[in-house]
Amino acid sequence: MTGAVPMTVTFRKGETEAMGMIEKVSYKTEGNDVLVTYLDGLAKGTTMRYTMTGQDSARTEFGVLQRIR
Repeated sequence: MTGAVPMTVTFRKGETEAMGMIEKVSYKTEGNDVLVTYLDGLAKGTTMRYTMTGQDSARTEFGVLQRIR
């Protein structure tokens, strides 16, 4: 991710990993948006909106994510 908080974010079934922290999450899609709700950790109860802007990119309030292959 580039932007205000540059980092690598890994999305897996039921969890995300960023900055060495693995957190349990749930995913929900609404059109081009993916809503990620954190089920534990520092962001517990928070939902982040990721808007898909292409096949390999998404936008959030924190910056732009680009898929790394």
